Amino acid sequence: MIPAFNHSHVLPPFLGHGHSSTTASPYDVNATELVARFGTSPERLVLLDGLFRYRAAWRDLGFSEGFQWLDGSFVEDVEQHMGRPPADVDVVTFAYPPNGMTPHEINAMMQQHSELFDRRKCKDRFGCDSFLVRLNVPVRRLVRETTFWHGVFSHRRGDQLWKGLLQIPLASDDDEAKMQLENLNTGGARVAAT
Repeated sequence: MIPAFNHSHVLPPFLGHGHSSTTASPYDVNATELVARFGTSPERLVLLDGLFRYRAAWRDLGFSEGFQWLDGSFVEDVEQHMGRPPADVDVVTFAYPPNGMTPHEINAMMQQHSELFDRRKCKDRFGCDSFLVRLNVPVRRLVRETTFWHGVFSHRRGDQLWKGLLQIPLASDDDEAKMQLENLNTGGARVAAT
């Protein structure tokens, strides 16, 4: 469930004071929920299309076990707060490398498919400001990297306001969401953001 924006035009960092992971950021979401909630303008539809193409490219390379954190102005009510549409989708991909690949093969793949691993190229091609956290690293490093990205992503740029972010599995309902997106792009009814 994606919570409503709070009075500061961001997702709340937590809901209430319970001790459940479902009441705190990052909030679990699937692809159709993303489209329903954030497919509210032509600019957002373009960014959603790029995000789904980006996710498909990851899966095509064999990265299917993991999840992505979504953040930035895309998951804020930036239209109300700043009077402009979001410019991109901030994405941190937490993933296991494809089974059986050696570190050398992984590095070669990253060079061959730099549009996924180079931030500038990724933003140009998919509209995603992208980062990678490998899940197969030693635990201390994984905790440090996760803590770093959560600290960066859980605060709004500019005023450092604490905010929530979203988490989507790499294997989600993207095909259904792309059909939903196509319907919106061809003039279907838009679902209003709450």
